[in-house]
Amino acid sequence: MVQTVRCMPHACMSKVDMTINDLDFEVTARNTMLLIYVLSSLDEAHSTDENDVGSIAEAFIHLWYSAFLTAELNSDFRLRVLPFFTEMCEETKNEKMHATIEKTWKFTIGCTVRLVLRREQWIRLSQYFAIPESISQVAAHSIRTATVLAPERVDYRDRWYYKDISPPVRVAKQRFREDGLLIPFGYSRRGFDVPNPYDLLGQCFERDH
Repeated sequence: MVQTVRCMPHACMSKVDMTINDLDFEVTARNTMLLIYVLSSLDEAHSTDENDVGSIAEAFIHLWYSAFLTAELNSDFRLRVLPFFTEMCEETKNEKMHATIEKTWKFTIGCTVRLVLRREQWIRLSQYFAIPESISQVAAHSIRTATVLAPERVDYRDRWYYKDISPPVRVAKQRFREDGLLIPFGYSRRGFDVPNPYDLLGQCFERDH
C-alpha cells in the first residue's frame, strides 16, 4: 500500500480508495495503529505549518521494524493513537461482544480511515498498548534471541549470509538479529530500551494473557 501511494504522480487529483484485510487480527491491529499514527502526525505538522515528514517516517520505521523503542516515541505513539480506540470502546460499551461495529476517522489532510471490527476486537486494540509486566527489556530480548538466533538454525543463517553481496551486508544483518534495531550500523543504541508491543511482542502478549 505504501509503495503504491508513493509511486502515484503528484499531479494526481483523483480519489483513491484502498481496502486492507487480513485473517490475522494482530496484523490488522498493527496496520490500523500505524496508519492512524502517521495521519494524526501529518495532521499536526499540517496545522502548525511544519514539514517534519522525515521524523514521522523514522518513527514509523521503528514502530514497524524495531524490537525496542525510545520512551519518548512510545509515549508519543500512545498519546496519538490510544484515544481513538478508548473513545470507541466507551461509545460501544452497551453493544454485544460479537456485534460488528464500524468507525470512520477523518483527518484534515484529506484522508479518512474506516475500520470494521467486532466489539471484542475493539477492546483488544486498546489492550495492545499495555506492555505486560512480565516482559522487561531483558525478557523481551531473550524471547527474540531465542527465535532469530536459535542455535539449531545457525546453518540456515550461514547459508543466507553466504548469498549476500558483501561482508558489510552480512555484518549489518547479524547486528540487526542481535539488537533488533533498524538504525544505521554506527548509530547510538542508547535510549532504545522499551519493548515494542506493536511489533514483535504480539504473540507474547497473547500467551501472557
